[in-house]
Amino acid sequence: MPTSEKLRTSDLDIIEMSGRVVYEEPKRDEFIDVNGQVKTYRVKEGKYNTKSGLDYMIVENTKTGEVGMIFQGTQGQKNGGKDIITDATLPGNIPDEQLKAADKAYKKMSKKYKISYVGGNSLGGGLGNYVASNNEVKSVTYNPAILPDGKYSQKNPDITNYMSEYDPLTLGERSARYMKRLPGKNVIVKNNMPLFATLASNHTGYADPIKIDGEEVLIDADAYLPVGVWSGEVLTGGKGNKIDVNPENMQILADAMVSKMKGQITTAQSHVDHAVDIVEREGNKLDDRTTKLTDSFDDLIGQGSFGKALTTMAGYEFLRDTIESGNPAISMAVKAINKLQTSSVVTDFLLNFLGKFDGLIATSVDLPILIVNTVTQLDDIITQLNALKKYAVPQLFKGIDNEFFNDGMVAELKAHYKIIDENKEVVTNQIVTFGTQVTYVSKELEKADKLLTATEKVERASAPPATSDFTLQESKALKDGMGKKQKLLDNNYKRFSEDAVSSLDPVISHFSSTLSLLDETVDDFIQGLKNARGTFERLNVPFTNLDEAIPILLTQAINALKPYQTALESIKTAVRSLRGGGLHDVLEAYRPYIDTALFEGTQFQNVIALNKASVNIYESSRAVFKDIKYQLSDNKAVAVEALDKLADKIVTNLTELIGQLKRGSIDV
Repeated sequence: MPTSEKLRTSDLDIIEMSGRVVYEEPKRDEFIDVNGQVKTYRVKEGKYNTKSGLDYMIVENTKTGEVGMIFQGTQGQKNGGKDIITDATLPGNIPDEQLKAADKAYKKMSKKYKISYVGGNSLGGGLGNYVASNNEVKSVTYNPAILPDGKYSQKNPDITNYMSEYDPLTLGERSARYMKRLPGKNVIVKNNMPLFATLASNHTGYADPIKIDGEEVLIDADAYLPVGVWSGEVLTGGKGNKIDVNPENMQILADAMVSKMKGQITTAQSHVDHAVDIVEREGNKLDDRTTKLTDSFDDLIGQGSFGKALTTMAGYEFLRDTIESGNPAISMAVKAINKLQTSSVVTDFLLNFLGKFDGLIATSVDLPILIVNTVTQLDDIITQLNALKKYAVPQLFKGIDNEFFNDGMVAELKAHYKIIDENKEVVTNQIVTFGTQVTYVSKELEKADKLLTATEKVERASAPPATSDFTLQESKALKDGMGKKQKLLDNNYKRFSEDAVSSLDPVISHFSSTLSLLDETVDDFIQGLKNARGTFERLNVPFTNLDEAIPILLTQAINALKPYQTALESIKTAVRSLRGGGLHDVLEAYRPYIDTALFEGTQFQNVIALNKASVNIYESSRAVFKDIKYQLSDNKAVAVEALDKLADKIVTNLTELIGQLKRGSIDV
């Protein structure tokens, strides 16, 4: 059932509390600042460093009184790695204990407080969505982890997942076709860059600004999200209810143009200026580079649910230990079987009632051998991956040498960026002028006769003074973008991807088959133990005392094998996502990181990054001006019509400028 109340606490605030504040672990009664607003929230309770790994805070909005529960995300090896273990089980079929604990904690806290919403980032987002899927509460998450396999409603109006364009977790989830395990509405936001320097912050959303060739670039999740001037909500492409065009709302627009829009456009202008300066200054030095793409490749592959085992010793050891962790439980079962077999009251006749006893004994012998075979197959994957990095990764660099930017290419880049430099000034002046025009109209409304109604004031307000045409220049350079250079990158990547798939697919398939056989055998073994226990417990032999330790031992063995079975199912699901074209999809999803890494240490990588940062801001501004145009449209008042036309022209020019910026860079 959807909740009936509309949150007055903004999604932007919940995103920042989920991606930044909760990781800082504020204490009870501590006031916290969010989105530049001082003391906007007070911590009611904070549960951190718990034995279970379930950490969260309860916060109260000091303005609205709304109370929220924000779950903390994965904390690496904190708490003995329990968060990592939970992350690993998320692809499985059975909800992990931490998910159940989150639901229990919510139910407990909701008796103490009227909780209006839950939130979280990464694993914390998964916990929030699990709670919202089982309770009538809103959930706002940022780059959430997927939920275990099951049925979830993508139409749940209470759940909104904001997912950044280059978040490594989201890229992996999308490439593995796991999106059906995310309930509610998914909103992809363009607010980051495919750089290894921002890999972690692309996921959590918050970190200190980074410097690109001395230029400071904000990388906070909510720094440049498109927010409606009047609604205060993140714009996701839909059209909400139209506002009343009245003096109050015109003043809101005027204030927004001064307080926010002008600042954003100035930042974008600065990033473009710097990119232009690099092209002008460096010329054919753009490709003097020192790269470490092999290390970068490890970083990328390691983002997936199966990838850490392929690229880090700790990840490999964790996966190997998980596969081998079934041995103690199997030994426990063997002990129970031996005790049952040697029991003085269990005759050959009674053994017939215990099922295929010989089958249980044979399986107890086969399972340790299967475990060894599975680990051997894992080692084969590691061997093949190391060979891939040695022989296939260098293919990505073919033709990308110090001659990548020849004299003609540099000349074209300079000519193109010269036009971009001039056009971005036109757009900046156009937006500043729009703000001036809105302020003019707003002041005219203030001066209107106090006896007039709000509608009459708007209808009688005169149009703002005429402005220049604000026409952008067309660039004759780079008509096909990076053209041949982009094609070179595409061909190199295609060869690399084909080699990666052809070399890794067979060993991954072999590992997957062996793992499936192990999983099925464990499942049959557990069922056999259950059957033996059930039959033994129903035995009633006259004048005989049955050994009560036998069913206890069987139960202990079954209970020890259940989490092992869950772990195997999780690994199997993760590995399965790499088969049948899955590995190709994963590599394709992470390609923007690979492409930018090709230019690591070069000035062209800086151009790409500054370009992307400015495009993100201009894209956000375009979304805001589309909303402004929509809100002002269909109003016949001359002043409003004039502003509507100006907003429309700004949208057109922003679209053209964004296209030109993209032409001056490789596709990311």
